[in-house]
This record gives sequence, structure tokens and C-alpha cells, in this order.
Amino acid sequence: MKNFILMLLLVAAIKTYAQQQYRLYNLSVVNPKQWIIPKNDTLDYELGSFGGTKALLIKRKIQNYKSASLAYKPGINFKDGIIEMDVADMTPKGGFVGLAFRIRDAHHYETVYFRPGSSGTINAIQYMPEKKAEFNWWDYESTKYQAKAILPQSKWFHIKVVVQGSKMEVYVDNAAKPSMVYAGLDPSLKSGAVGYWLGNCPGAAYKNLVVKAFN
Repeated sequence: MKNFILMLLLVAAIKTYAQQQYRLYNLSVVNPKQWIIPKNDTLDYELGSFGGTKALLIKRKIQNYKSASLAYKPGINFKDGIIEMDVADMTPKGGFVGLAFRIRDAHHYETVYFRPGSSGTINAIQYMPEKKAEFNWWDYESTKYQAKAILPQSKWFHIKVVVQGSKMEVYVDNAAKPSMVYAGLDPSLKSGAVGYWLGNCPGAAYKNLVVKAFN
């Protein structure tokens, strides 16, 4: 009887999760008039193509190890939900590419990024919160903020990030199991926009950003 009740509770929980209400944001089409995309002496962007498909290309003209840049559409108040996108590192020797969420502004957000040049090592995936003008990656070099993954170099790969409260799960290329599970998201970054992220490297290509924001 006890097992039967537990089974009913589990089924109810699964059903509730499956029916959880969400708001869908399809951000696969980038309109520069509606997005915040930096364009200056050190950074440029192009609505071009990579690997035979249309994409947003972000290019860094001058390298700076403290550089981190966002491209996002303001007005989305994402707290919890599912983020999916495709990204390709255009740097032959490996760069730093990824996404940002709960974006308050250019210097306050959560990010998870990828190092294709470190594929197969603990440095392949990196989590960090950004909360000041300088990109402070050196404060998050501990392995507890990192995870292993196989990442292709100079090719597209798919990313899915599931965010719930202080927990984040990161899936690469439609894998059944997450490559990274992190349960210490920054409590000061509660909600905000979602967008693309580029670190200190010459450039990356981005496409197919879709956000399911749980109500």
C-alpha cells in the first residue's frame, strides 16, 4: 500500500512538471533594432552565415583577457525555465563561447560558457556569475564551477540549459544526461533577459535561441 501511494505521488509530480505553464520566446530571428548588440572599436557583429546556415556572428577585433560581451533582446524577465541554442566557435585554436541568462545589464548576469579547445577536459564547460565591469573569470577557476564535455571545434553544437531556482543543468548535443549539474547559482541574480555570450576570442556564431520561461 505504501509503495502504491508513493507511486501515485510520483506520477502526480511528473504530470505536474510536464504540464507546468511556460511562456515561449522564439529569439531565433535577430533584429538589431530590438536587440542590444555592442558595436564599437573593439567589437563588431554581422547577420551572416556559418557552416551554410544563417547566424549572428560576433567578432572581437582586439583581444583582452577581461573581455566579455552580450547580445540579447531586452524585455524578457526569465527566472526559471529552459534555454536552447546552437553555437559554433570560429576560433581555430579554441575560444570562449556561450550564453547568459538572468541578465540585468551588460555587467550583471549568469553565464555558462564553453571552451571547445579544452574538449574532453574539466575545463570544457564553465559557470560564473558576472557582477562587475571587469569580467572576473579568475575568481571561478575551481573545478566546482567546471565540467567535462566533448565539444566540436569550429562546428555547430547544440546547448540546452535547464534553470530551476539555484540549480542549473547543462546538456550538450541532445544528450540524455547533463554534462554539468550546478546547484549554487548566484542568489543576487534573480531574473532578467537571455542572450548570447562571447569571451576573449576572435569570434563565434550563434543561432536558434529559444526560451521557455516557467510562470
